[in-house]
Amino acid sequence: MGELVRSNNPKVSILMPVYNVASYVHEAITSILNQTYPDFELLIINDGSTDSTRDIVLKFKDPRIHFMENEHNIGLANSLNKGIVLAKGEYIARMDGDDISLPHRLEKQVAVLDQHPDIDVCGAGYRFFGAKNATVINPEQHEAIKAGLLFGCCVTIPLYRKQSLLKAHLQYEQAFFPAEDYRFWTQCVMKLTLYNIPETLFLYRMHATQVSETMMNQPQMSDKVRSLYFKSLFPSASKEMAHEFITTFAGKALITHPKDVAFYDEWANRLLEINHAHALVNPVALKKQLHNHIRGKIRNFVVESWFVSHYSIKRYLLLLFSGIYFRLSLKFGIKLLIKSILNKKTKTND
Repeated sequence: MGELVRSNNPKVSILMPVYNVASYVHEAITSILNQTYPDFELLIINDGSTDSTRDIVLKFKDPRIHFMENEHNIGLANSLNKGIVLAKGEYIARMDGDDISLPHRLEKQVAVLDQHPDIDVCGAGYRFFGAKNATVINPEQHEAIKAGLLFGCCVTIPLYRKQSLLKAHLQYEQAFFPAEDYRFWTQCVMKLTLYNIPETLFLYRMHATQVSETMMNQPQMSDKVRSLYFKSLFPSASKEMAHEFITTFAGKALITHPKDVAFYDEWANRLLEINHAHALVNPVALKKQLHNHIRGKIRNFVVESWFVSHYSIKRYLLLLFSGIYFRLSLKFGIKLLIKSILNKKTKTND
């Protein structure tokens, strides 16, 4: 780790709003203090916690930590906006009080912004841990991110230029909580240049008290953001098409028969034609995202429905000649073949 730096003008300001994260905040703060890039200030904003979060934070004596408290609970988005105003750094990093930044996170993100003055925001990949375990590598280039945001938030653990946010008049919006991040990035992508480092630099904790898990309106608010974003990208699309995108294409609607794939292909082609008229999204990036999404639905259908109780060569061969097999990745197809040879039970029958 680099030599400790105490500066009145740190290169990076890290914003960490906290609310009732006593069980996790010590680990989160420690992960920041252990960064290989040392020139930062850590602004911890206590948003009215009623547990021992405050006491735990105050035990840290690192001079780079600045602790402040809201007079009352003002919400995550408002706390972030407050932090942006108070930040002294040229760059601003996001950090939640229950997650973990891997040691080289800041070093690698700062290097991207230092070396590429045309990039305003730098995110990275992450790995879930806790109640869920999976690795997520977000779309890398700006146009791929722009298309990917149609299906959900694909910018995480960002480092952004403070002046870029201020010049573009970008703020988090509490009205979209708990999908304020998603809303923020759909606004940023229209005004700034975004980039994601294609590697894991962050551990995202899944636990029962997590805001996005416990807020009942998370899916509805995300759909609201997605709908507004869809309309901004495809202004000539009908209300019916926008609704169909939210509820069916990008929604949880499942493929129940191989013939259903034709509907999704036709729908994707319609959207590509609409985009051709306005060209607000790179057509290659959009086509890739649409086809990847359809592939995901096909994969879910194969895993959850096609093999019923167990994998078998008979069902595998039927899938092979069904017309959808070659829409799957080669790696996934090989896994299916091996499981079929071994006659393994499906997950739903374990």
